[in-house]
Amino acid sequence: MRRGKEYYSRFYSEAIELHKSGMPVREIADKLNISYSAVYHWVKGLRQPEKGNVSEFVDLIDRGPVAVVDIKVRFPKHNELFLIAVRSGVPVKRYMMRKKYGDYATWYYMAGQEKQLEKRTDELMDAIRKIGKRLSESD
Repeated sequence: MRRGKEYYSRFYSEAIELHKSGMPVREIADKLNISYSAVYHWVKGLRQPEKGNVSEFVDLIDRGPVAVVDIKVRFPKHNELFLIAVRSGVPVKRYMMRKKYGDYATWYYMAGQEKQLEKRTDELMDAIRKIGKRLSESD
């Protein structure tokens, strides 16, 4: 059964390292539970697995919590990518603020980044308060 590029791209670097250590292609394929053909093409330098949108989405979030406003240009279907990642067992989470904050209301983050998320949303709320204060003073 074909698993798709999301699955295979996870094992590329490990397959290359195993081959460098002297392990034969068949054993690498069996150990990683991927096709012989894929491993053969990788170690011979004929091709590399493509990273899919889900992998790129997760890589972006892995660097720290990200608001939708910063994601939606690159990933217009970010909600679908989030759902696919969750179904695949990736520890991606979503935090929703009040809708009045628009694209700043939804944040994606990885499990373990809760403190970073809290810090970034606090910074956002401080900026919103400062702008509101300036606007009320200018009236």
